[in-house]
Amino acid sequence: MSENPPAGIYTPGYAWPKRLMALGGLALFVLGFWQIHTPLRLLAFGTRATAEALDVVKSKPGLPDLVLHDDAQVQAHAETHDRSYVFWNDFQFHTTDGQAVTVRAPVGSQLKPLYALLDPDGLPTTDVVYYDSHDPGTVVFPRIISTWFAPGAMAFVGLLAFMIGSVLLYWSDKPIVLPHVPSSNSAPEDGSEELSS
Repeated sequence: MSENPPAGIYTPGYAWPKRLMALGGLALFVLGFWQIHTPLRLLAFGTRATAEALDVVKSKPGLPDLVLHDDAQVQAHAETHDRSYVFWNDFQFHTTDGQAVTVRAPVGSQLKPLYALLDPDGLPTTDVVYYDSHDPGTVVFPRIISTWFAPGAMAFVGLLAFMIGSVLLYWSDKPIVLPHVPSSNSAPEDGSEELSS
Protein backbone atom coordinates (compact mmCIF):
# COMPACT_ATOMS: atom_id res chain seq x y z
CA MET A 1 0.00 0.00 0.00
CA SER A 2 1.43 3.40 -0.99
CA GLU A 3 1.40 6.25 1.53
CA ASN A 4 -0.49 9.45 0.73
CA PRO A 5 1.70 12.56 0.39
CA PRO A 6 1.32 15.13 3.19
CA ALA A 7 -1.55 17.59 2.80
CA GLY A 8 -0.67 21.12 1.66
CA ILE A 9 -0.84 24.22 3.86
CA TYR A 10 -2.12 27.51 2.51
CA THR A 11 -1.70 30.93 4.14
CA PRO A 12 -4.00 33.58 2.56
CA GLY A 13 -1.70 36.55 3.25
CA TYR A 14 -2.39 40.02 1.81
CA ALA A 15 -2.93 41.41 5.31
CA TRP A 16 -2.48 45.08 4.38
CA PRO A 17 -5.21 45.24 1.70
CA LYS A 18 -7.59 43.48 4.07
CA ARG A 19 -6.62 45.84 6.90
CA LEU A 20 -7.28 48.81 4.63
CA MET A 21 -10.66 47.34 3.71
CA ALA A 22 -11.60 47.00 7.37
CA LEU A 23 -10.38 50.51 8.23
CA GLY A 24 -12.10 52.02 5.20
CA GLY A 25 -15.35 50.30 6.12
CA LEU A 26 -15.06 51.54 9.69
CA ALA A 27 -14.46 55.11 8.48
CA LEU A 28 -17.46 54.90 6.15
CA PHE A 29 -19.62 53.57 8.98
CA VAL A 30 -18.55 56.37 11.34
CA LEU A 31 -19.23 59.00 8.66
CA GLY A 32 -22.69 57.62 7.90
CA PHE A 33 -23.56 57.22 11.58
CA TRP A 34 -22.40 60.77 12.31
CA GLN A 35 -24.85 62.09 9.73
CA ILE A 36 -27.75 59.96 10.93
CA HIS A 37 -27.20 60.01 14.69
CA THR A 38 -29.31 63.17 15.22
CA PRO A 39 -32.36 61.79 13.34
CA LEU A 40 -31.99 58.50 15.22
CA ARG A 41 -31.73 60.31 18.55
CA LEU A 42 -34.84 62.38 17.82
CA LEU A 43 -36.80 59.35 16.67
CA ALA A 44 -35.85 57.50 19.86
CA PHE A 45 -36.06 60.30 22.44
CA GLY A 46 -37.68 63.29 20.70
CA THR A 47 -41.23 64.55 21.01
CA ARG A 48 -43.67 63.86 18.19
CA ALA A 49 -45.70 66.69 16.70
CA THR A 50 -47.78 67.42 13.62
CA ALA A 51 -46.44 70.31 11.57
CA GLU A 52 -48.56 72.34 9.14
CA ALA A 53 -47.23 73.78 5.90
CA LEU A 54 -46.83 77.52 6.41
CA ASP A 55 -45.37 78.91 3.20
CA VAL A 56 -42.96 78.20 0.35
CA VAL A 57 -39.70 80.06 -0.10
CA LYS A 58 -38.30 80.34 -3.63
CA SER A 59 -34.59 81.01 -3.58
CA LYS A 60 -31.75 81.44 -6.02
CA PRO A 61 -28.13 82.35 -5.27
CA GLY A 62 -27.60 86.08 -5.71
CA LEU A 63 -31.32 86.95 -5.56
CA PRO A 64 -33.55 87.77 -2.57
CA ASP A 65 -35.84 85.01 -1.37
CA LEU A 66 -39.44 85.10 -2.51
CA VAL A 67 -41.99 83.99 0.09
CA LEU A 68 -45.15 82.41 -1.35
CA HIS A 69 -48.15 82.11 0.96
CA ASP A 70 -50.65 80.12 -1.11
CA ASP A 71 -50.72 77.53 -3.86
CA ALA A 72 -51.90 80.05 -6.44
CA GLN A 73 -48.73 82.08 -5.90
CA VAL A 74 -46.67 78.90 -6.01
CA GLN A 75 -48.25 77.92 -9.31
CA ALA A 76 -47.65 81.39 -10.73
CA HIS A 77 -43.98 81.30 -9.78
CA ALA A 78 -43.30 77.68 -10.76
CA GLU A 79 -40.17 77.11 -12.82
CA THR A 80 -40.39 74.76 -15.77
CA HIS A 81 -36.85 75.15 -17.10
CA ASP A 82 -34.61 77.02 -14.66
CA ARG A 83 -33.22 74.46 -12.22
CA SER A 84 -31.12 77.02 -10.38
CA TYR A 85 -34.15 77.92 -8.25
CA VAL A 86 -34.89 75.88 -5.13
CA PHE A 87 -38.27 75.73 -3.42
CA TRP A 88 -38.25 75.25 0.35
CA ASN A 89 -41.24 74.33 2.50
CA ASP A 90 -41.60 76.06 5.85
CA PHE A 91 -43.66 74.29 8.50
CA GLN A 92 -45.02 75.33 11.87
CA PHE A 93 -45.84 73.15 14.86
CA HIS A 94 -46.62 73.69 18.51
CA THR A 95 -44.64 72.20 21.37
CA THR A 96 -46.28 70.58 24.38
CA ASP A 97 -46.15 73.92 26.23
CA GLY A 98 -47.88 75.77 23.37
CA GLN A 99 -44.83 77.42 21.81
CA ALA A 100 -45.15 77.93 18.03
CA VAL A 101 -42.02 76.83 16.19
CA THR A 102 -41.32 77.43 12.50
CA VAL A 103 -38.90 75.07 10.79
CA ARG A 104 -37.81 74.44 7.24
CA ALA A 105 -37.90 71.03 5.61
CA PRO A 106 -34.32 69.76 5.27
CA VAL A 107 -34.71 69.05 1.55
CA GLY A 108 -35.54 71.58 -1.13
CA SER A 109 -36.96 70.85 -4.56
CA GLN A 110 -36.35 72.23 -8.02
CA LEU A 111 -39.10 73.37 -10.39
CA LYS A 112 -41.80 73.05 -7.70
CA PRO A 113 -41.99 72.62 -3.92
CA LEU A 114 -41.85 69.23 -2.26
CA TYR A 115 -45.22 69.84 -0.56
CA ALA A 116 -48.31 71.72 -1.64
CA LEU A 117 -49.56 74.19 0.94
CA LEU A 118 -53.08 72.69 0.90
CA ASP A 119 -54.11 69.05 0.67
CA PRO A 120 -56.93 67.79 -1.62
CA ASP A 121 -59.48 68.59 1.11
CA GLY A 122 -58.39 72.24 1.20
CA LEU A 123 -56.74 71.88 4.60
CA PRO A 124 -53.13 72.79 5.38
CA THR A 125 -50.71 70.04 4.38
CA THR A 126 -49.28 68.31 7.43
CA ASP A 127 -46.31 66.14 8.15
CA VAL A 128 -44.96 64.37 11.22
CA VAL A 129 -41.89 65.79 12.95
CA TYR A 130 -39.88 64.78 15.99
CA TYR A 131 -38.24 67.63 17.86
CA ASP A 132 -35.79 68.08 20.70
CA SER A 133 -37.73 69.25 23.75
CA HIS A 134 -34.70 71.29 24.88
CA ASP A 135 -34.18 72.81 21.44
CA PRO A 136 -37.46 72.70 19.47
CA GLY A 137 -35.76 74.09 16.39
CA THR A 138 -33.90 70.78 16.01
CA VAL A 139 -36.31 68.49 14.19
CA VAL A 140 -36.40 65.51 11.89
CA PHE A 141 -38.95 64.76 9.18
CA PRO A 142 -38.97 60.93 9.19
CA ARG A 143 -41.18 60.68 6.10
CA ILE A 144 -38.65 62.51 3.94
CA ILE A 145 -36.60 59.51 2.85
CA SER A 146 -33.55 61.48 1.76
CA THR A 147 -32.96 62.67 5.33
CA TRP A 148 -31.95 59.19 6.45
CA PHE A 149 -31.59 56.91 3.41
CA ALA A 150 -28.20 58.08 2.12
CA PRO A 151 -26.39 58.18 5.49
CA GLY A 152 -28.16 54.97 6.55
CA ALA A 153 -27.00 53.19 3.40
CA MET A 154 -23.49 54.57 3.93
CA ALA A 155 -23.39 53.29 7.50
CA PHE A 156 -24.72 49.87 6.45
CA VAL A 157 -22.21 49.44 3.62
CA GLY A 158 -19.40 50.62 5.88
CA LEU A 159 -20.35 48.17 8.62
CA LEU A 160 -20.59 45.33 6.11
CA ALA A 161 -17.16 46.17 4.64
CA PHE A 162 -15.67 46.41 8.14
CA MET A 163 -17.01 42.98 9.13
CA ILE A 164 -15.87 41.29 5.92
CA GLY A 165 -12.46 42.96 6.06
CA SER A 166 -12.03 42.00 9.73
CA VAL A 167 -12.80 38.34 9.04
CA LEU A 168 -10.43 38.26 6.07
CA LEU A 169 -7.75 40.01 8.10
CA TYR A 170 -8.12 37.50 10.95
CA TRP A 171 -7.52 34.59 8.61
CA SER A 172 -4.82 36.29 6.55
CA ASP A 173 -1.95 34.86 8.64
CA LYS A 174 -3.64 31.65 9.76
CA PRO A 175 -2.32 28.52 7.99
CA ILE A 176 -5.11 26.50 6.42
CA VAL A 177 -4.57 22.77 5.92
CA LEU A 178 -5.75 21.79 2.48
CA PRO A 179 -7.48 18.43 2.07
CA HIS A 180 -5.47 15.74 0.33
CA VAL A 181 -6.70 14.91 -3.16
CA PRO A 182 -5.32 11.55 -4.35
CA SER A 183 -3.84 11.54 -7.82
CA SER A 184 -5.42 9.48 -10.55
CA ASN A 185 -2.48 7.05 -10.72
CA SER A 186 -2.26 6.41 -6.98
CA ALA A 187 -2.97 2.90 -5.69
CA PRO A 188 -6.44 2.16 -4.25
CA GLU A 189 -6.73 2.57 -0.50
CA ASP A 190 -7.51 -1.13 0.08
CA GLY A 191 -4.28 -2.19 -1.63
CA SER A 192 -6.01 -4.22 -4.30
CA GLU A 193 -4.56 -4.20 -7.79
CA GLU A 194 -6.39 -4.33 -11.05
CA LEU A 195 -6.16 -7.69 -12.78
CA SER A 196 -4.40 -7.55 -16.08
CA SER A 197 -6.25 -9.03 -18.94
